Amino acid sequence: MAGFGILKRVADENRKFFIKNCIQFDTPRLQNEQYPDGVNVESDIPYIEGENVVTPSFDESLCSSLRVLDIYTPENSKADEIFLLIHGGAFVYGCKELDKCFGMHLAKKSGITVANINYRLLPTTDLQGVLSDVFAAVTFLSKKGFSKFHTIGDSAGGYLCLITALLLNSKQMRDECGLSDFSADVCCPSTSPICGDHIESPRQFAGIFFDPDKKMPSYIYDLGDAVEKYGCPPCVLTTGDQDMMLKQNDHLYKRLKKMGITVEYYCAETTEETRPMHHVYAIAHPEWPEGIKTIDLTIENAKR
Repeated sequence: MAGFGILKRVADENRKFFIKNCIQFDTPRLQNEQYPDGVNVESDIPYIEGENVVTPSFDESLCSSLRVLDIYTPENSKADEIFLLIHGGAFVYGCKELDKCFGMHLAKKSGITVANINYRLLPTTDLQGVLSDVFAAVTFLSKKGFSKFHTIGDSAGGYLCLITALLLNSKQMRDECGLSDFSADVCCPSTSPICGDHIESPRQFAGIFFDPDKKMPSYIYDLGDAVEKYGCPPCVLTTGDQDMMLKQNDHLYKRLKKMGITVEYYCAETTEETRPMHHVYAIAHPEWPEGIKTIDLTIENAKR
């Protein structure tokens, strides 16, 4: 146990270093984003009853565990169909604002409403707590009339969008993962992880924070195992040639293909020094041709 304590301390130092680097990258990006016209934006809607919404400082907002969501509604959107957009950040960092520009572009081009959600970050909760937040958001949105949830997310949000897709379509899996109370009559017709993080170690950052009480099944550390057991809706996997998750995505694609899952794989190639296909490039730059293609593939997947 003493050795595990050392692993947790190392993981926590890695967590703090990761957050510091992310803030340095994301702050200038967010300050220079330009949002598209033609999309109605409802911001900071609590999806948990009694959630106390206070406006944090800018740096604090980049690591927000407030359980709130935005809704981006394009013209002539369908009343029952929605994209559930889940931000990344290694499960320990991030907020919905990181994905706002991408989500608004997705809503405008698809004609489908987008819900962009916050959730509690690790290690203030565990993975079961994170998933309970996601499913509380789904319950809240289902009461607004949405019944078809296309999941999409980047990096850690890619993990969450994939596992959410599986959980939405399987009561048995929800029971195994401690989500038995979920009762909304909804389904997930498609899932589209962007530069997704699908494999984690229970002894390293960030997987070490997933399940400290060992109450969840082992497939939470490898979502390929979860798909093997429960199947998967039509899937688009997006990565880039400079993505640190490239090998993970390539591995998952081959595994899904072997299982007979309907899956499309897009690995964007760097053709210009000023436009590197780095981790979550489509979220940071939805206006790039590669970001546009990611959105197009996501829409095609949702409209199969």
